[in-house]
Amino acid sequence: MFYNTEGIVLRTIAYGESHVIVTLLTPAGRVAVLARGAKKPQSRLRASTQLLTRGMYSITQHTGMGTLGQAEVLDTYRGVRENLEMAAYAAYFCELTDAAAEDRPHGSQNLYQQFSGAIHRLQDGKDSPQVVARVWETKVLRMVGASPVWDLCVRCGQPLSGVVNYRSKVGGFLCVQCTEKTDQEGLGKGFFSTLPATLSQVLARFADTPWERLGSIHLKSENLRRLDQILRVQLTDYAGISLRSRRVLDSLEEFSQELGPAGDTKFGHQDESDGHQV
Repeated sequence: MFYNTEGIVLRTIAYGESHVIVTLLTPAGRVAVLARGAKKPQSRLRASTQLLTRGMYSITQHTGMGTLGQAEVLDTYRGVRENLEMAAYAAYFCELTDAAAEDRPHGSQNLYQQFSGAIHRLQDGKDSPQVVARVWETKVLRMVGASPVWDLCVRCGQPLSGVVNYRSKVGGFLCVQCTEKTDQEGLGKGFFSTLPATLSQVLARFADTPWERLGSIHLKSENLRRLDQILRVQLTDYAGISLRSRRVLDSLEEFSQELGPAGDTKFGHQDESDGHQV
């Protein structure tokens, strides 16, 4: 079978002295292809098989791995590649997406569009890479079915207000009354965090709001750290995703903290119907 597809390179693995196995995310799902001779400097496939490259790919596939014939580069996301921090986050986004994707043809076009939106958001610099990462994590959790309804109590289903409690054993936020019941039942052990309900609402907006409608949100660095901890537990314990590239980001963030506080991050949701911030 021969087909043409748009795709974004999620991963490359050297194969032999001159070949590369490329994992592409396409609108129909993830596909692995062999790019013969792509490691050679003069190869016409070299540019199109670099990590994070978006292109049009011509693939021949019968059973097993396909073979890449021709490719046309559509975007290299140069702004991301030339910034060390952005590049590290982009590598994390690629690995996270690879872990969440299904193989072609059973994949999700929504995942492809959302991943493209995440990379564009990272490149345009409206938000810090940390904020874009938290948004992308909430969207991935939603797509793989490992996300609670963030602004509702996971036990009683009521809207959250005031002070709320995250409990890793129940995989979401609890209201004050349900927190007491859960602790009495011995489910309060493990990771927990107490925070204002406004942060659970922020997570709900992260998950539900399309990239193009995200305006600016204001998050203190301490609150951003709290959300990071919660999403990391949710990804590990409920989505079964633990990634090496995340450890690279941890090192970068530790280095950034040593240089001094980064200040506050702005984040918000722009209602396109009336132009007000909500």
